[in-house]
Amino acid sequence: MTYALLLGAGIVLALVLTPGARALGRRWGIVDVPTQRKIHTTSVPRVGGISVTLAAMLALAGTAAIGAADAAEVQSWVPALLGGLLVFGVGLWDDLRPVRPGTKLVFQVAGACVAVVLGVRIDHVTLLGTTLGLGLLAAPLTIVWIVGVTNAFNLMDGLDGLATGLAIIAAGTCAAVSIFRGDVQGGLLLVAFLGALGGFLPYNFNPATIFLGDSGSLVVGYVLAVTAITGLQKGATALAVAVPLLIFALPISETVLSVVRRTRGHGVRHVFAPDRGHMHHRLLGLGLSHRNAVLLLYVVSLSLSLLALATMQIR
Repeated sequence: MTYALLLGAGIVLALVLTPGARALGRRWGIVDVPTQRKIHTTSVPRVGGISVTLAAMLALAGTAAIGAADAAEVQSWVPALLGGLLVFGVGLWDDLRPVRPGTKLVFQVAGACVAVVLGVRIDHVTLLGTTLGLGLLAAPLTIVWIVGVTNAFNLMDGLDGLATGLAIIAAGTCAAVSIFRGDVQGGLLLVAFLGALGGFLPYNFNPATIFLGDSGSLVVGYVLAVTAITGLQKGATALAVAVPLLIFALPISETVLSVVRRTRGHGVRHVFAPDRGHMHHRLLGLGLSHRNAVLLLYVVSLSLSLLALATMQIR
């Protein structure tokens, strides 16, 4: 019942808050202006991250206020929320005024370090049935994972509704994993963001009237990365490393391909340079419509997530 109430609250709050954020974006001129590199042809407010984050936070606060979440559960949200605040801040800063990629990366690493210091670590991985302890590599690999997934969802935010829909699929899958493996705290946090994203999607799907912006895509990626660590490692046995890799397969593969493409063509200094070589751009180039390209990637991501659940061993 708590999960259903939290999900519903997130949806309703996002449905109510998003039009206000959209109006403020237009009034203050915080809009994404069309360019030759971009798909949209009209200026669109890019402050959706405000409504999504606020909706999720209010839903969680309401859950705690009515006693549906105890003190231990609320305390367990601190790593994701505190580090997420740093990531949200630099994302919003970039939405208001462009920030250098290096500056954004510093804030993302700082957010990842906050999570690590507060106890979020990939202490072990299970590969081919063998569980290996990471020892001294636990902290640096955790930081790489969090920063990588955070940026991965930002890279996928190139078509109307794409990043939002992929985040919904990932959040729903990770929430299911967390709940079934006894990670109630992570499950509640994920369901809150799942609801907020669900309420935001109608405004963000093609033709979008508001974009997630960096404040949205970065914070959603960060929360998913952090909760994946706690949810996928909690339980009687550690889950195979293939499970999170399947859930985040599209964003991760897009990130890897983008890094390879940009460094091979222009060198390491251009790794953050935007281009039109992403998989969604290629689908458009093959003749798919905007909506069909997004829906196809939804289907691929959902199929991979279902495969992850099918291969998962819950004991």
